Amino acid sequence: MNNFLDSIDVSTRNRRREAMALAIELLDKIRHAEERHMEMSPLNMQLSWDHLEAKYNIDAIISATTGLENALEPF
Repeated sequence: MNNFLDSIDVSTRNRRREAMALAIELLDKIRHAEERHMEMSPLNMQLSWDHLEAKYNIDAIISATTGLENALEPF
């Protein structure tokens, strides 16, 4: 994966904006996977550590995505 990250060109402001948009897409994909994971949890597991961790991850991803989206907005 490091080679993939090294291959992303961030030399210009436009390229950096494109890279942030890519990061947002990846975070959205991860968030959807966490949400599906939570939906698949049986009712008796919804207070388990795994379920609570997935909820925390979703909240953190939403915060990160919001921050990146705000960074993409012009002043």
